[in-house]
Amino acid sequence: MDQRDRGTGGRACVWKGSITIFLSLACILFLSLICAVTESARVQGAKTQSANITGMGTFSLMSEFEVGLLEKYEIFSLDGASQGSFQIQTLNERFEEFVSLNTSPKTGLLKSLAFDPWNLAAETCEITGYALLTDDKGEAFYQQAVSYMKANIGVIALEELLELANGTEEIEKKQEEYEASQDDSDGQLSELEDEKQEKLDVLESEAQDSGEDTAVSTQTVGNPLTEIAKLRKKSTLEIVTWDKTISAKSVTLKSQPSKSSLRKGSLSIEEEHSGLVSNVLFREYLARYFPNYESGESGAALDYQLEYILGGRATDENNLKYVVNRLLLIREGMNYAYSVGNNAMNTQAGALAVSLTGFLGIPALTAATKHALLLAWSYGESLVDVRILLDGGKVPLLKDESTWSLTLENLGRVTEVLQSGAEGKEEGLSYLDYLRILLNMGTLSDQKMRALDLIQTQMRQEEGMSSFQVQNCIVAVATRVTYRCGQVFWGLPQTVMGIAGSSATFTQTASMAY
Repeated sequence: MDQRDRGTGGRACVWKGSITIFLSLACILFLSLICAVTESARVQGAKTQSANITGMGTFSLMSEFEVGLLEKYEIFSLDGASQGSFQIQTLNERFEEFVSLNTSPKTGLLKSLAFDPWNLAAETCEITGYALLTDDKGEAFYQQAVSYMKANIGVIALEELLELANGTEEIEKKQEEYEASQDDSDGQLSELEDEKQEKLDVLESEAQDSGEDTAVSTQTVGNPLTEIAKLRKKSTLEIVTWDKTISAKSVTLKSQPSKSSLRKGSLSIEEEHSGLVSNVLFREYLARYFPNYESGESGAALDYQLEYILGGRATDENNLKYVVNRLLLIREGMNYAYSVGNNAMNTQAGALAVSLTGFLGIPALTAATKHALLLAWSYGESLVDVRILLDGGKVPLLKDESTWSLTLENLGRVTEVLQSGAEGKEEGLSYLDYLRILLNMGTLSDQKMRALDLIQTQMRQEEGMSSFQVQNCIVAVATRVTYRCGQVFWGLPQTVMGIAGSSATFTQTASMAY
């Protein structure tokens, strides 16, 4: 008997299809659920991937930093200029190119073998903000310089630099005391001038009546104050540089970033570094990366670049003149403080004052002359100090008997003493050390912008960078990309069930700063 006829009394058995239809519908529902869950997971993965792509695009854009600036000054920046003018749109197109390459893995030689589970497409790409190297008076430049110095300076060196920085208040105080004392001395001598002249007229008249030599009777010894008064009228730079050649280089100040109205970025600069230590490190960066008079290096537009950062003048000569006058004032303050507290020097100055004015019988004039002699002595010693520094020698900040160079007898012949220069002077602080002191006494914002002046001038000497401008240097960007995420796993159940679907759209942002 046929298998189909068993148990049916010989009748044919027909299998019904109702169970098959139910299972088919159930399979569609289960398949829809599986695809929906899978599609949801895929979309979430696509969001993560889009965030990665946005970050990679931003990083790729910022990786095109100016290599020459990094090699010479250890500063990262992206040149935002194209053909001499700032073009953020050109950078935006470059950013879009990076994003598009990462959202289209099927592009290229392996197009037929590639599978893209994310199905992403970048609809809009834009740079929403940027910060420039010159923003906030060079704050980004300051932050990068400090970061570099913190990573590359030793603890001992930092302690020495902090010691110099901590001493600036005392130095400034002594400068003010010296200037006040000089003004007071000049005022006293001026007030006593009429009385002095009356006494001299009387003595001259008496000498004529007695037939004595007037010149001998009124002054028996040489007066060094006369020679010092002549020196004060001369240029200090000419006195202390002696026969050395001074650079004649110059720049046009009005074209420098520090004197110009600059472009401003839209992002704020994060002030990670601040305070005394950071300021000291930044100024040490300046001392190491910009040549000075004593280093003998040649710059693009100026040779005395550290002096320019301090003085901000248009010529090397005027910047050096500014620094020399500041150094002279530092030394005058320190030397005067020492001379006033030295009993032996006070005794010598008092004895000479008596010899010069005692015969006039004006005690106030004698006291004022003694004070003037100490001031003049300090001035003469300071001239010698600055001469030593500019000749490559060293001068201690605080002097003692062994390091004091000028005797009172030689005060009137100080120009002769200056000829010896730095011979045998190897104890104390160097010219660069004193420049560090001046930097610590200066205004930080001016120093940042003047350093950027020099960077711009120097970089323009590099091949193909004649139009380089620091105001075009980007140090941070913020980006935004809108993605369209096409469907993949939801497509099958939608087709079977006749459901219309749409692609997901989302926006990702990223930012990066050097």
